[in-house]
Amino acid sequence: MSTFTQPFPVFTPARLTVPVAAFEVLGYLFVVGVGALCFLFGWLTPNGAAVLTVLLLTYLIVLAWVRFDRGRHPCFLFLCALMLLQCGRLIGYCLGVTDSDLYRVWLMRATPFDITRDETGVVLLSITLSAICIYAPCRWRYHRLAPPSHALVRHYLPYLYLLFFCCLPFQLLKNYLYLRYGQQHGGYQVFFMDYSGLAASVPPIVRVISLLVFPVFVAIFVFETRKKWIWMVTFLYFATAVLYLLTGTRMDTFALVLALWYVARIQSTKRPRILRLAVVAVGLILVANMIQSARTGDDSSPLDIGRFVAEQGISLDVTEVAVRYAPLFRPYVVSYALQDLRAKFFSNDQSQYVRGWSFVFDMSAFLNPNLFKLGFGTGGSYLADGYLIAGVFGVALLSLMIGFLLSFFHACSKTCAGLFLVAAILPDVFLMPRGGSLIWVSMLIRTAIVITPVIAGWYIFQYFALSRPAAAAKITLWSPDLEGR
Repeated sequence: MSTFTQPFPVFTPARLTVPVAAFEVLGYLFVVGVGALCFLFGWLTPNGAAVLTVLLLTYLIVLAWVRFDRGRHPCFLFLCALMLLQCGRLIGYCLGVTDSDLYRVWLMRATPFDITRDETGVVLLSITLSAICIYAPCRWRYHRLAPPSHALVRHYLPYLYLLFFCCLPFQLLKNYLYLRYGQQHGGYQVFFMDYSGLAASVPPIVRVISLLVFPVFVAIFVFETRKKWIWMVTFLYFATAVLYLLTGTRMDTFALVLALWYVARIQSTKRPRILRLAVVAVGLILVANMIQSARTGDDSSPLDIGRFVAEQGISLDVTEVAVRYAPLFRPYVVSYALQDLRAKFFSNDQSQYVRGWSFVFDMSAFLNPNLFKLGFGTGGSYLADGYLIAGVFGVALLSLMIGFLLSFFHACSKTCAGLFLVAAILPDVFLMPRGGSLIWVSMLIRTAIVITPVIAGWYIFQYFALSRPAAAAKITLWSPDLEGR
């Protein structure tokens, strides 16, 4: 008699693994909550809360650098921009550069005013809560990306180089005409008081063709693998941008530098050299400081980096005014959002100002109507936009959406085509601490419109250039199959 014995499976309790990201986010929220309670009970002064805010954001930036593989995620650069543009004055206080009146609104004011202690707490809470709401979805959804393959895009390079070198002189001419018109009609303020006249000073054909330079340059930067060619094209592009910088406009150019740095990090698995990165950062600050001194007529030394960082935090005033006078601006939130969507298609001319049309114009006219009529103005802030929508909850909700957006951008960076679109949009995303919340959407629509004739031109180029065997052979030899950077 035989027996059949079937072993029973042994069940063991599954181990519950809690992601490290959850501990990071909960720990950060716990510290923010404790700090908020200490502030409410009077145990933490407003200046002490400023120091705590700087420490928390610094820790979060370092954490983003480590967790995102040495900055291979747009979240890291966005947090750096938030730190500089909203907390620059707080950093200056920690460095001993600014005085103790951290929350006094000086922007465009002949007679500065202070906000209350409660409003100060709301502003600082909005900044810290926004930072963690942006970091959390990026951290939770992060996975390391391999450099994108260039095999499917290398054959576009001959056409892109031809288009770039043909259109670059038009951009140079446009920037020169802008600079000349600005010098003759009041300098930097002409962009806001007489933009229609500024645009009319450039022939329409020059303006249209120069629009192609930016997307073509970004495409070459993303598709190219040969470093010498990348450096050459980058040098030529920024050489033409020097004339634009001399008009006093600098934020767009430096935001583009951040976007290109992100592209370079995604396309390389090598560790970045910290010393080289620090030198580039200091160099950019010095150049920006010299441009600002030339624009304002300030005789201060461009080597005063601490003072420059403190001055960049002027956007904190915009957030403070939005918190204190929210009922004045809240009825026009929808109109402000629509204006952001039109930003890349229509000029922002202050001479045609109508209340409720633009948050930036309403803020400037509220702070100082006389200076506003002379062409002076403020920037915006996504923090202000979120607070006008639904208070601190609106700031948290908008920040979460930005975090998911940055995570989506990172996921799109796994292909060259996706990385191209991300690089074209990122400059406006990085400027959100000083700009509108939806301007990047306007830039996305404009990029889609501009690259349409570029794509059509590719098929024409392919028909005429590749239909002949000799020409096809030359192009194949000109763009060899090379491996990564």
